[in-house]
Amino acid sequence: MKRAALLLLPLLVAAKFAALSIEPYGDQVFDLTTGVTTLPQGGVIHDNENDLSIDAEYVEYKEDAFVLARAAKSEATGVRFAAEQLRYELAEDRVRLEGGVVLDTPQVKALAARSAWIFLGEGVAVLDGGVKAMSPELEAAAMVSDYRSGEALLIPPYRYQDAQLGLTLSGKNPEKPLYLRFDAESGEVAASSKAPVEVKTRLLGFVEKAKKDRQVQ
Repeated sequence: MKRAALLLLPLLVAAKFAALSIEPYGDQVFDLTTGVTTLPQGGVIHDNENDLSIDAEYVEYKEDAFVLARAAKSEATGVRFAAEQLRYELAEDRVRLEGGVVLDTPQVKALAARSAWIFLGEGVAVLDGGVKAMSPELEAAAMVSDYRSGEALLIPPYRYQDAQLGLTLSGKNPEKPLYLRFDAESGEVAASSKAPVEVKTRLLGFVEKAKKDRQVQ
């Protein structure tokens, strides 16, 4: 019987499973059939290898496989993000966010979208659907950002408020994303319709990965 396959684990201050450190807020329920552990009251998940922490109201995880979290707040290498649902695929070093996504990167604050993908190993974030931010002020169909190098592309249609030039840049041609380069020291942003070929090719590759992942789902 399925109920016989469920074990109520004792409350632990921190239970370690492979690369993850688990700090539950309440009970832990382990399903012997699926190998999935559920934290009904939520908890905090730490992955020291990727400098990733997840704090959520509800969690499911499977050793060396995935973490599924709801009403989740997370941080990885200086990037903070939150969403209604988060799924972390350990083998792929990839986090998928769905619903009410908000990101804060070293370059962009209060960056919102309907969904997002964080490629932890490469330091790249892809946001899709109603992308908006207040600092700098921008809107786009999608955005891909290398938050380590400070380079990003706004996928048309986009609108970007260029504070340095004092004007609004916009574009609708899907072949011409807007290239943004953030200066780490001054915080100033340089915008151009001509992205370096190697940067454009690399970053658009992550957009394609995100599209394929969405189609599989």
